[in-house]
Amino acid sequence: MLYAVTDGVARITLNRPAELNSFSTNLYRELRDAVRLATIDDVVDIVVITGTGRAFATGGDLKEVLAYLQPGADPLDIYRFEDNLPFETVRQCPKVTIAAVNGICMAGGLITTMSCDISVAVADAVFAAPEGKVGVAEGWMPAVMFGRVSVSKMRYLVLTGAAIPAEKAERWGLITEVVPDAGALDRRVNEIIEEVRGTSPAVRRSYKQTINDIAPAGRMGDFREGTGTPDGIEGLSAFAEKRRPQYRNGIAHA
Repeated sequence: MLYAVTDGVARITLNRPAELNSFSTNLYRELRDAVRLATIDDVVDIVVITGTGRAFATGGDLKEVLAYLQPGADPLDIYRFEDNLPFETVRQCPKVTIAAVNGICMAGGLITTMSCDISVAVADAVFAAPEGKVGVAEGWMPAVMFGRVSVSKMRYLVLTGAAIPAEKAERWGLITEVVPDAGALDRRVNEIIEEVRGTSPAVRRSYKQTINDIAPAGRMGDFREGTGTPDGIEGLSAFAEKRRPQYRNGIAHA
């Protein structure tokens, strides 16, 4: 992960392009700690999160998660993985957070995006909540969707795992706006930074706290409880073995 502060903006860049910026335990921890660092830095008033390569972020490293669930693994490893989830840290950051979505945005990447205050995506970005396809119930996903999208759209996204384009993600309320390309993304983020700085920092903190108080959030235990199930182990195993999962109620459809 890359972290730099310039002109009061903390820029956090997820930097595992070969793995489409999937979140290992380390990368989750690095993101959480980077947001904490920006939070306590009096120079910083805005945090921008983005990715390198074709993806913003594609969720947790599923092979790593599967290893934590194998017989003989340290039973506390899955707790450590969950302890490092950065979503609540991003959500509670008193500084304005902006997700600059440069490409594929799925699972934990989508939760990170929706945990930010403002999100701007390139037109060719795609969005999905695909956890159900690998047998994992991630409680954070519907929590952060609630209030952003209609219940019917939320049900469709989490129950099918379908990917939607950026234009539809904006129309449905998952993200704030869409721009044509990477150059436009940088320009628009910089414009938003200037727009935000036209408002009172104290008022921004107050509004953020009020919004957080009324908006649902996930809870500790959601990931662990939704992963260590027979379907979770089968789905993650199938993903690692590049085959179709066979859940207890029959063969899953791709």
